[in-house]
Amino acid sequence: MRIEFLRENALESLRENIAHNYKSYFNRTNEWIYEFYTDESPFVDSGIVVQDFKLAISADKNKPHTTDVENAKILYSAMVNLTEVQAGDERLWSGLAHGQLWNYMQYRWHSGNKKSTEQNIKSRFFFAQDARRSLFVNSLSKLWWICKLVYDEKRQNPFELLSFFERDFTTKVLMFPSSNFSSSHIVTRAMISVFKEYQDEGFEILRPLWEDVLKYINAIGGTYILDYFTEEEISDKVRSRIEKLIDSTTNKSTQFITKSDSEEIVQEDIKEESFV
Repeated sequence: MRIEFLRENALESLRENIAHNYKSYFNRTNEWIYEFYTDESPFVDSGIVVQDFKLAISADKNKPHTTDVENAKILYSAMVNLTEVQAGDERLWSGLAHGQLWNYMQYRWHSGNKKSTEQNIKSRFFFAQDARRSLFVNSLSKLWWICKLVYDEKRQNPFELLSFFERDFTTKVLMFPSSNFSSSHIVTRAMISVFKEYQDEGFEILRPLWEDVLKYINAIGGTYILDYFTEEEISDKVRSRIEKLIDSTTNKSTQFITKSDSEEIVQEDIKEESFV
């Protein structure tokens, strides 16, 4: 499969004309894009060749978020050889969103009774924030980048840590841009590994705890060079912090952790831009 970019001029033109093309973003096909550009195709061969792949679009149309983790695995496995420079290029992800993965974007955001706003379209089909944060907001780039951070070849299942994101994928992924260590695979894997331990024991990590641990690790990073720590040392620090927070819960109104139930925890109405 040869990946197509959006031409730079086409990318900027589409971004500037979101309001004009708004209704077209709900079309079943992307033929309108070719009609919008009569002189030349808005797409160009990127020179990037990846394994053929097809994202899962078989879930209940009212619950497309349930395939996020599966699709992250599929996309990353096919595009694992991308360099970080290539994976940080808006033309790549916006090109896929408007072109070869148009059907997936319709399934993910416009199936059922869902309705994207103009800001939603800007965030999901383009890079709407700064370069780093956009990687975890754009609907396709975030699938690749979260795998890049947690993929661990030392484990029997390299995607094992990705299971932590099966509940409330969007909210958890959007926490990463706020951290100073989000580019460190060792720190990220250590933190997610501990979170997954609690999740496997039947607990759900709530947002206040997640935010506190992020601030705690950021604070450590302000005093020490985090990359000097081993993954096990970081895990021990995160585990100690969580236990301290749990022990203090009885004296605070803030709840940090709760026993999971069989119901899905979903916050699909959460605004992407509220985290960035």
